[in-house]
Amino acid sequence: MKNITLITCVCLIVGIGALHHLFAQVVVEQPVVSPTYIAVPPVQQEVITTAPAPNYVWVSGHWNRTPSTWQWNAGTWVQPPFGNAYWVPGYWQHLGGKYVWQTAHWAAANQGVVVAKPVTMPTVYEELKPAAPAQTNVVWQPGHWEWRGSWFWIPGEYVTSAVPNATWVPGQWVAGIGGNWQWSPAHWAVS
Repeated sequence: MKNITLITCVCLIVGIGALHHLFAQVVVEQPVVSPTYIAVPPVQQEVITTAPAPNYVWVSGHWNRTPSTWQWNAGTWVQPPFGNAYWVPGYWQHLGGKYVWQTAHWAAANQGVVVAKPVTMPTVYEELKPAAPAQTNVVWQPGHWEWRGSWFWIPGEYVTSAVPNATWVPGQWVAGIGGNWQWSPAHWAVS
């Protein structure tokens, strides 16, 4: 009986140690909260390279807010986690009188990003282009429609230019795998 008690105590101690190790590894990221709105910096100009495979989509570069500063995450080609997924850049959400940073994430589109036939794009809005900021390394990125299961208008804005010879390519439908169509988002390209 003494040996069973000793073995039980040893197992209990080892088990507690293992649980402590397990829970010590769990990192819970606290949300970034601000009493006031902090403007997101202008996006950086990016050149989209050729996709590594037909099932990859481009995730544009985006800013992420840390408790003390902004961090730029460069764009990259990735495989979406599910068929009708689209990428949502981070944004501030006003909750309870404060601003809470919602990190970039995948969301589900209503009808899918891949479609059986192209969906006609609405007419492009005419925008008044404001005067350029004092910075010399910025370019105007025109407003454009993006397909996310339905059409979303992305207003024009000045962006930091990293590639001065890049040209703007409007979004378009591209024939995909199995007779389906995939939306190729508007982007900067180098010819």
